[in-house]
Amino acid sequence: MVYALGRLPTLLLAIVLASSFFCLAVQIPSLRGQPEVSARAAVEAGYKAYLRAWKDKDYPALNRLLSDDYQAVNFQGIVSTKANEIATAKEDRNYDAMTGDVISVTVFGDCAIASGLIEASWRDRQGRLQQMTFRFLAILKKQKGEWKLVATQSTRFNKPVTG
Repeated sequence: MVYALGRLPTLLLAIVLASSFFCLAVQIPSLRGQPEVSARAAVEAGYKAYLRAWKDKDYPALNRLLSDDYQAVNFQGIVSTKANEIATAKEDRNYDAMTGDVISVTVFGDCAIASGLIEASWRDRQGRLQQMTFRFLAILKKQKGEWKLVATQSTRFNKPVTG
């Protein structure tokens, strides 16, 4: 028994060291994932800034947020370039609200794919509130430190009715 008690400090030290190494090993993958988490958040913020600029008709912001080689396919199947997209935003209706629910963001280095839903509402000529939901898919690329949209596609989405 005396022999076992004499080894107790060594055993406790070994347990403390092993648990410390285990805790450090468990934290390493989460530390590696932190830049990816912040990139996902930046991509989501970039896409939401695009929607906000469209709603607010902030053309300088749209120009900054869209890559020079931007291409889009809208819900009508029309292919668009950056210049066409900004011109379309100028001609588009005034929205009461336009929000994006970014459901998924996957980052591949300096490129990312974002998808989700856009909720838009506006008043028709008779003043009645109109609402529409779109599903979107967007590709963004980090250019000069900013996430810019390089391609988007959207289509009308009919939400399932919940009872």
